[in-house]
Amino acid sequence: MKTNKSVSVVVAGYNEEDNIKSAMKEILDSLEQNFEMYELILVDDASKDSTLRLMQEFADTHDHVRVLCNHVNLNFGTSVLRGMIAAQYDYVTYNACDLPIKPEDMVQLICNMHEDTDVLVMQRTDYVTTKWRGITSKGNQILLKILFPKLTKDTPVLNYSQIYRRSVLNEILPFARSPIFVWPELVFRAKLKGKRIENVPVKCNVSNLRKGAFGHPHDIIWGMYEMLRFRLRVWKGDYE
Repeated sequence: MKTNKSVSVVVAGYNEEDNIKSAMKEILDSLEQNFEMYELILVDDASKDSTLRLMQEFADTHDHVRVLCNHVNLNFGTSVLRGMIAAQYDYVTYNACDLPIKPEDMVQLICNMHEDTDVLVMQRTDYVTTKWRGITSKGNQILLKILFPKLTKDTPVLNYSQIYRRSVLNEILPFARSPIFVWPELVFRAKLKGKRIENVPVKCNVSNLRKGAFGHPHDIIWGMYEMLRFRLRVWKGDYE
C-alpha cells in the first residue's frame, strides 16, 4: 500500500557515468513502489564525461524525473542545495550516485518519519573509506563539537544525509556552500529556529574506498572558514 506522503529525492554528481544509471533506476523503482506523488531531481555538476547525457536520456523516458545542469562545477553541497530548492513535494532528501543509503532504507525512513519531525538526521553506523578521509572526517566532527557544543549535542554525525520537511527549508537554508559545512549548518539553523530534530542510525551501503572531494585541502580550509563565520554569527545573534 502506497503512502500518502509526497517526496522529492535529489541526486547530484560529477563524472559519475559508472554509477548514475543503476542509481537512477534503483531510486525511481523504490519511489514508484511506495509513493503516489514523487520526483527524482538529478543535478549534473558540470561533468566532463557522459553523466549529463545519461541523466537526460533517463528523464526523457520517465515522467517523474527532472535534470538540472550546472554550467560550472559548484561541488556536491551546492549542487544538492540547488536541487532541494527546486523540490516541490512535502519531504526532501538526497543521496549520492554510489548510493551510500539504500533506496529502500531511504523510502522506509520517509514513510516512518513522525508527522511532527522537521529534520531527520541519518547517523552513519559504519564508514569504509581511505585513511586520510577517515582522519579528516574525525577531525571535522571534533571541530564541530568544539565550536558548537550546544548545537552538536544529541547529533553526533552531521555530514551524512538528512530528510527535511519542505515547509521548513526556506527558513533554514545555509550560507555555507562548502561540501563540509552545508549539512551541519542546515541542522544548526533548524535547532536555532526551534524545529524538531530526530536522529536515526543508518548502515552505509558503500563498500568501496572512494577518495571523494571532502578530504581535499581546499575543501578543508573552505569548510573551516564557514564554520568560523557561522560561529561568529551565532555569537552575535546575526544568523538570519
